[in-house]
Amino acid sequence: MSTAPSRVYAARMVGLPIFDPVGDQVGKVRDLVVAVRSEASQPRVLGLVAEVFGRRRIFVPMTRVTNVDAGQVYTTGLLNMRRFEQRPSETLVMGEMLDRTVTIPSTGITGTVYDVGMEQARDRDWVVSRVAVQEPGTRLRRKGQTHVVEWRDVQGLSGRAERHEARGRGQHDPRPAAGAAHRRGRRPGRHPAG
Repeated sequence: MSTAPSRVYAARMVGLPIFDPVGDQVGKVRDLVVAVRSEASQPRVLGLVAEVFGRRRIFVPMTRVTNVDAGQVYTTGLLNMRRFEQRPSETLVMGEMLDRTVTIPSTGITGTVYDVGMEQARDRDWVVSRVAVQEPGTRLRRKGQTHVVEWRDVQGLSGRAERHEARGRGQHDPRPAAGAAHRRGRRPGRHPAG
């Protein structure tokens, strides 16, 4: 196997085959899962969303990825076949980061994210290090100018958690309260007589 490239772009990884150590294809890359901490610190890449047999999507942790080549991804071969379920602290690169409008404060440019670059840090964790931004097109040009900048030089990508909380504030989910009432020996939906 060859060494991993210094930087890999997410949009180019989508659709790549995933192989086990023997060389058998086990799936295809469909998305990347990252943990966005803040605008200043680079998000850690937690793993890949892979599509396996019959369009089932599973999570492949980056600790199981042994190599990322130009045209394929190699794993240790140990895969959990449970269906992928996104956690509140996780962000999907293709599903939630791309096509988001961001600002580059140093230049005042506003544009749309069309790709993100990830690289392996010294501690062997993968982090999102670059953001590819495209300015809106003008009348004469369909596509605007593109810029590839450091993660810390972009504003507008770490707001997923705030949006998720705001979305949840307007909706009441009765299940947690119902479960608590059940544990206390009361039937859900009933209040003790006062």
